Amino acid sequence: MSKFLLSVIMLTALSLGWVTAATAQGGQSKAVPVEFFACNWVEGKGRQDLEKVIADFQKYADANDSKYSAWLLYPQFHRAGIFDIGWLGSWPSGVDFGVSQEKWLTEGRDIAAAFAEVIDCGEHIMALSMPINAPEGTPEDGVLLVAQCSLKEDKTLQDAYAAHLRSGTVMKSKGSLSVSWFYYPALGTGDMDFDYWHLVGFYRYSDMGATMEMYVNEGGIQEAQEIIGTTSSCDPWTVFDAESVRVGT
Repeated sequence: MSKFLLSVIMLTALSLGWVTAATAQGGQSKAVPVEFFACNWVEGKGRQDLEKVIADFQKYADANDSKYSAWLLYPQFHRAGIFDIGWLGSWPSGVDFGVSQEKWLTEGRDIAAAFAEVIDCGEHIMALSMPINAPEGTPEDGVLLVAQCSLKEDKTLQDAYAAHLRSGTVMKSKGSLSVSWFYYPALGTGDMDFDYWHLVGFYRYSDMGATMEMYVNEGGIQEAQEIIGTTSSCDPWTVFDAESVRVGT
């Protein structure tokens, strides 16, 4: 995703990323791999064509890749020039990713070719996801906000993650129904001018609107800046409608 959903931070990030990272409360959170495709419609194709391919993909995944979850992302609030449709996928572990990828490269070729007839995906990149206020189980349809964030001088990804955990606790205490994650770069993105992504999800726009009210008019923005602003700065949100393609078992 050009400029905001996944990137590379030096080769050492891989070795650091697959180990568990300490949370602000002193516990442990596991990093899991996620992939993203940024795609545009092939001329003359549309959602009905994609839904046919997805039906075949779901059958393939049920037979070959039970742990893989995926969502379609349709841009809703965004700047000009964004892609038409995104595909976000996740696995519960790096081991599951490796097994999945091997099967896809051998058993999934026909499905991949069918996708290519409907959507042209110019980017395929990977990040590692850490929970901030992650839900129990796998989220399905909803609204997803994505921001790209840059570290301040002498600050680390661990510093930023700890700050987001503290800020997330504050928003939960105010009654926010958001779920959120911290994504940092892994594979396939090259040099980018930011360091990580902050993702926030809602199951409905009314929940998003209520949190916006808390954030803008009830002091949330000041409290968040006092916490997160010490470690990093984040660009404005891009908002997507997220549609569940498959929930891994």
